[in-house]
Parts: sequence; structure tokens; C-alpha cells
Amino acid sequence: MKHLRARCLAGLIPLLHLLPCPAATADVPKGVWEGTLGTKAIVACFNAEFPSGSYFYRQYKKPIPLSRIEKDSFWHEAGDTGLWSLEPARGNTLTGTWKSVKGKPVTLPIKLDLADATGGDRACGSEGYAGQLETPPKIEIGKKEEFAAGRSFRRLRFAGQETIELSGPEPTLAAINRELRRDFDTSKDAVTEYFDKRREFLGRVGVPAEDENTADPEYWTSQWLSIRNYTWAAGMGRSGISWFYRTWDLQTGRQIDPWSWFGLRSLSKARPAEGRISGTGGASMTPKLRRFLFRHAGIDPSKADNCRSNYEEGAYYDLTLEAKGMRFAQPAYGNGCEIEIEVPYTELDPVLTPVGKAAVRRIIESAK
Repeated sequence: MKHLRARCLAGLIPLLHLLPCPAATADVPKGVWEGTLGTKAIVACFNAEFPSGSYFYRQYKKPIPLSRIEKDSFWHEAGDTGLWSLEPARGNTLTGTWKSVKGKPVTLPIKLDLADATGGDRACGSEGYAGQLETPPKIEIGKKEEFAAGRSFRRLRFAGQETIELSGPEPTLAAINRELRRDFDTSKDAVTEYFDKRREFLGRVGVPAEDENTADPEYWTSQWLSIRNYTWAAGMGRSGISWFYRTWDLQTGRQIDPWSWFGLRSLSKARPAEGRISGTGGASMTPKLRRFLFRHAGIDPSKADNCRSNYEEGAYYDLTLEAKGMRFAQPAYGNGCEIEIEVPYTELDPVLTPVGKAAVRRIIESAK
């Protein structure tokens, strides 16, 4: 977990909007505390290694982050929904006030008793706090989302993982849904790793951070289905982002590789990392395909300057099915070098294999 070491969260880009760098001399009542905010029962924790914390109402068990900033002595709730003003602890008792920031001014008393001091400087990651937030995970089913007329999907989540369940007129969707359900790693090791990561972040910055995992249908017709899986590993910044695509032939229900429509492909050394489930979305283009696409887009590789590596034969591209053509696109890294080329289906014939020609013909005919 070396990416978690920076004291001002330099490596925790996704969390910076919640946790500004605190005053260096913050008085931290480290430990796990239980008591009341107003009349509501709460449990709070405070870390000393990086002054931070969080609390939850016993009724809801949804942690609300607390952090310190340079300009004042308050503990700020995430989103500045409230401010905590705490007196120095007297023995095992901690008192203070909560006040609203927005809307009608409200002030409520805070009274807490020390419940667990075994967590040391990382009290929020201790069993006394994090353990109260953990329950055996179950598959959570989201609301129905419409993709197109007659086609919809629901998001399924389990221990930070996500897949989808599809609903539409294609008979093969039932088998594909069973396959997508198998995306979940429900093993004891996977669940332990999920909770361990949450505890690691709780103990360092007071937030039970977890990886951002999403699955989305990108292309869906009567003939073909493509799904994009995306991951942003918590605390890793841009280097923690990875993705892959999967495509199914909806006539057979089998997963296929659109790159095979152009012959053999080679895996790029710049290929984003894939997890336990891998896809077939990205690779390096064959020389024939590369020449064809560059001619189509009017690209002259000899004129590339600072972006030369993007034009080389080993460069990575994602291949995706779009409404009117196939898109070959490099990941964007913010330097403006990425190449993106979309070719209409009707113009791909010179570089397609016989299998590819048959597949693209189905795409064109189904669109009529």
C-alpha cells in the first residue's frame, strides 16, 4: 500500500475533494468514541497519523468523514454539512458542539465516552469502529435503466464489484446474464480483501474508500452486444485506472473478439492491466490494418513530433462497435497525442477476413 504513504494525500486523488490537508498542529482525540450528537446515538473515531476521522449514526451505519483544514479549528464534515467544535478530552469524556453550515442555524451538543483506544493512531480502522460497519455482503440489485426502446439493464453489486443484468428481446440474453453473474468473486478471500481495503483507508484518512467498479452496455443491437468494464483503484490516481470490453454474438450467445475480423492481432506492451475477468477490446493493429486506417484518416506518421510513440506499430488501441462504424481509439492521457479513427462499416471490406465480412454484413443489414 505504498500509494497511501503521503501525509497530505498526494496519492489519494479521488478523495481530495473530501479531505483537504489539515493543520499540522491539530489536537486529535484519537480513539473510538461512543455517545450522542443531540439526541441521536453515534459512534465516532479519530486518527492521529493523518488528522482525520468519521462518525456514524447507530440507526444508519453510514460513515460521515471528518477532517481538519488550515483556516480554523473545526472538524469539517464531508461537504461541509456540519462543523464539530470539540473541547480537549477530560479523561475518557469528550464534549463539544455541532453546528449547521447551511440553512437555518442549528447547534447541538456532542457528548462522547472513549470506547476503544486499541487502534492507536489509526483508530478508525480498528475492530472497535470498522468492525461495527461490516456485515456479510449480499448482491445488491439496482434500478432498471433503459438502454434503448425494449432494452434495459440493472446494475448488480457485491463487495465493491459490479456487473449487469440485461433485459431485451434476444433469447440468448438469459445465458449471457448467467455468464455475467459469474463475474462476481464471492470467495472468502475476495470479501476479506474488500473489507481490509476499507479498513486501510479508514485507519489512514477516516474514509472507507473502495475501488470504483462499473459495467455498462456500450453497443447493443439485435445482433451484437458490447459491455465496458471500468475500474479505478482507490487512492491510485490515473495509474489505477483500467478497463476492458467484451462483445457477444447475440445469435449464438457466445463471446467473440472483433479483432479477429481483421486477422491476427498482437497484444500491446502498453495494454492497460486487466483483472480476474479479461476482455478483448484492446490490442496493437496489424501493419496492414494500421496502413489502411492511417490512409483513411489522412495521417502521415513521418510527421509525428512529440507524439511519435502513438504512431508506432506497437501502440495500443481499443476497438469498439459504434452506430455507424468501428472505432479504433487510444487512451487519453491529457497530452493530446491520442489517435482516434472511426471507419464506416461499408468501407471496412478491404481489411476484413471472410468471418469479418460476414459479421459486418450482419451489422449493415440489421441497420436497414
